[in-house]
Amino acid sequence: MASPLLENLNPEQLAAVTLPHASALILAGAGSGKTRVLTTRIAWLLATGRASPLSVLAVTFTNKAAREMSTRLSVLTPVNIRGMWIGTFHGLCNRMLRAHYREAGLPKLFQIMDTQDQLALIKRVYKAHNIDDERFPVRQLQALINGSKEEGLRPNQVEAFDEFSRRQVEHYALYEQACQREGVVDFPELLLRNYELLSRHDSLRDHYRRRFSHIL
Repeated sequence: MASPLLENLNPEQLAAVTLPHASALILAGAGSGKTRVLTTRIAWLLATGRASPLSVLAVTFTNKAAREMSTRLSVLTPVNIRGMWIGTFHGLCNRMLRAHYREAGLPKLFQIMDTQDQLALIKRVYKAHNIDDERFPVRQLQALINGSKEEGLRPNQVEAFDEFSRRQVEHYALYEQACQREGVVDFPELLLRNYELLSRHDSLRDHYRRRFSHIL
């Protein structure tokens, strides 16, 4: 007898929901039911015993989508989903860093800066070190910092091509020191610090690799 979870799915959605345990890339346009397929897939894995709530990692791009996934899952399955790892990339990285703050080199109660907080910190760094904000615009340094972190680059890994870029890299390093001193992280840092955490700690990486048998 077919599972009620699979009712009202079109053939493509049904195939995606009931895929065997293997890596898969599913391409779908806007309004095609991606969130429905993801949540039904998770509910089906739980209902058929192919996964436990602790073995599922579901990631999306926006808080709205993450809330929608959680809401739909709570309707589709009787399983308590409160402890499941469902969230945005930044949200899940924050969760992992909170759990392993010592290994990540962070204070237990580290704070997350938004864009305006980050700009304010850069301005404090400029003031403390008498940096000319006309010669080195604050937003330009912010773009360098965020762009470098998104590429996985710390200050000592950023290539300087001339005196101006060399000074900017120095300012990036001063900013990093200020973040560490004040116990704060910016949004790109959540991703980079998490990447470094798992890269440098084999036991942690192996733990989560074993734990999350289904990543969606």
